[in-house]
Amino acid sequence: MGVSYCEAMGPLPILTEVPTDVDMSALQADLADDGVAVLNPAHAGTAPQLAQVVRDARDKGIENFKVVVLAHDYNPDTSLRDLGTQLGRDLAAQGEETMTVLVMSPSQVAGYSTQLTRFQVEKGQDGHTGRLALNDPPKATQDFVDVAHGATFPFAAFTVFLVLLVAALAGVARVVTRRRSREVDAARRAAGLRGSAESADEKPVEENGVSAVSNRE
Repeated sequence: MGVSYCEAMGPLPILTEVPTDVDMSALQADLADDGVAVLNPAHAGTAPQLAQVVRDARDKGIENFKVVVLAHDYNPDTSLRDLGTQLGRDLAAQGEETMTVLVMSPSQVAGYSTQLTRFQVEKGQDGHTGRLALNDPPKATQDFVDVAHGATFPFAAFTVFLVLLVAALAGVARVVTRRRSREVDAARRAAGLRGSAESADEKPVEENGVSAVSNRE
């Protein structure tokens, strides 16, 4: 399959590229048996191990897990994400609504899931060390499962951060407000002093019993 579209946060779709050398129909048929499709001949012997990881993933709540091992890298590397997304949509159209897809190439990886959060998928892609061992697909897949399963967004820490941020902003706002208030008060006092001085200059004075206004000129 060549070009496909993915939904965007806007009126226009985003054009994406699914690898043209991957037969999506054949891929789905390959995945139907055990959830594993190894398209890289160098890792053909890992299929049984990958299938076991897929089965074990169910015990950790990752249902309908699919693993695709591609033969080579792609440019752009977002092609792996697009492949996973398109595969997920195709399977959803066939009634498989809950799924997680992991797509690997020799040095690229991408995940797609309707069950895991984006945070879990991204953490899983990083593995335990920040990079999955893609030269060892079974280990990479197991690490993805373990990390994604245990990953939870630090809501408590994030909440504390937001509270502190709001408090800091409120403190800054109070300081700015007080400073502006002092500046306004100072300006008003200065204006009042000038007004009093001008009034004093214009006050009538008695000269030989006659009221007169002093001339400032």
